[in-house]
Amino acid sequence: MRAFFLSYGVSVTKAGGLALLLICVGCGPQDENPTVAKVGDRTITIQDVRDFLAKLPEHAKGEEAGKVPLRVHLQTMIDTELLLLEARSQGIERSSPYLTNLIRIRKAKLVGEYERRTIDATLKDGEVEKYIAREGLARAIRLGEIVVADLETAEKAARQIEAGASFADVASKLSINEETAAQGGDTGRFATRDDIIPVIAEKLFGLAVGSVSDPVRIGDRYVVFKILDETTAQLNPRQRLRIAEELKRKKHKIAKAELVTELRNKYRLEPVRDGIATAVEALRPGAVNVGHDPSAIVLYQYDGGEITVADLKGAAKGRKGNVLETLRDAEQVVSFAEQYIVPDVMIQEAAVRQGIDREEMVARWLKEQGKQLLVRVLRSKVLKERVTIAEDDLRQYYEANAERFLHPKQTEVQEILVRTEIEALRLKGMIEDGTAFGDLAKRHSIRSLAVRDDEGRFHVHRHESPQFGGFVEAAVEAEIGELTGPVKVQEGYSIFKVLSRERKRETFAEAEMRVRSQLRRQRYRNAFNEYMEELHSRYESEVSIHEDRLEAAFTVR
Repeated sequence: MRAFFLSYGVSVTKAGGLALLLICVGCGPQDENPTVAKVGDRTITIQDVRDFLAKLPEHAKGEEAGKVPLRVHLQTMIDTELLLLEARSQGIERSSPYLTNLIRIRKAKLVGEYERRTIDATLKDGEVEKYIAREGLARAIRLGEIVVADLETAEKAARQIEAGASFADVASKLSINEETAAQGGDTGRFATRDDIIPVIAEKLFGLAVGSVSDPVRIGDRYVVFKILDETTAQLNPRQRLRIAEELKRKKHKIAKAELVTELRNKYRLEPVRDGIATAVEALRPGAVNVGHDPSAIVLYQYDGGEITVADLKGAAKGRKGNVLETLRDAEQVVSFAEQYIVPDVMIQEAAVRQGIDREEMVARWLKEQGKQLLVRVLRSKVLKERVTIAEDDLRQYYEANAERFLHPKQTEVQEILVRTEIEALRLKGMIEDGTAFGDLAKRHSIRSLAVRDDEGRFHVHRHESPQFGGFVEAAVEAEIGELTGPVKVQEGYSIFKVLSRERKRETFAEAEMRVRSQLRRQRYRNAFNEYMEELHSRYESEVSIHEDRLEAAFTVR
């Protein structure tokens, strides 16, 4: 159980000041698991405390965390029991939010347990190598390219090649990449799938040597590719690990589909066509009342159970967008159910019939999850009732905490990105000889105009490192004003100058989401602290603590 109550600031001193009854009574040596606290009819024993400490996250078990008094941990456990008492007194165990989430948690646990015990996606010796060979994952291709500024020119190039012109001749005449155009479009290197953007790799790796692609948009340019040659690449350990994980996922997916087919036959799962038709009408936007709650409409039946519109709504709620509005006919409802509902329902049914939900460890886990959920639902209810944030509150917080809302330090650069190191060195020499940087950037940089201006200027932050494939790391370390490069980056070779570095304050519009998040956390913390104080007062007579037993049990003799 998470010890999150401590974060709301209920100190040991304050808890004592709230007149929680302290009973300091010695416990005899014969009592190996004495009671250290009682909350209502719930007792907390030494073993409970030990179990609680054992479940703390690793960061809470370090040397500094070890200095937290046992009494503080016990107070967290007491606060949890107070919240459970209050939640039950409010009938939250019967509320829709609680029951809906409890059903979801139970299903996920049982499905996961059954799959773990039943589905074996372990990779056998040599299986990865066979998969690599079968799927052509070690294939490396040497590309020819014709880079042009617009789709019309790209289509013109494709038509000329189709009519019989050589790819090399068309590349030398039309390609705006001077370096590769001089080589008849030949990029001069082999590339694996990992080296190419996935959406482009999908278009190219299905082509045989000698084939020419349709025009492909890359940034603000269009490219026609030709597969000039192929070879077998040596995959590095990282690539092999990624491929192995991909294969395991595929094996698991296939095995799960086979398992579901077996179970649906075993339990005689059948769609209820009339129910599906009624559901389609009931869920249609603007539908008239069908005479009863559509959640009870049966979509499928099987031995011992059924799948209803309630299951459909639950599955739809867990997906992006308004899924129910897209289910306009019976075929779409069945397709959605077969993909997102039927598999887990069948596996959960198998888990229950096997008695997994009644196994001691699983039952204990489900019980504990139920308690945690009860506390979360109560907390959500309390905070929703007690915390409101107006527009003026946001602006006041923004103005009062100006130092919190600053842009990360940004580095402004002027850059030319090209495909080869030779071209980058040539352009760097031209700049050193006096050619205007901006003029060369206009003619040669392949960096997308969505990122830079016409003369190659843009700014970057450290957190954007993955987006720029190695460029950011070089830019943030370079000296201001110094011509730097060529630097090898994911897209090619970069030469650049750092123009400036600065840190600006975010506007309110830029910072609003973070302002709202920080203010909400602050008010949630304060509101929940106040609520806990109320509970301490309300249940004062139902809480007793044997603090001497706690200390005695953990004292090293």
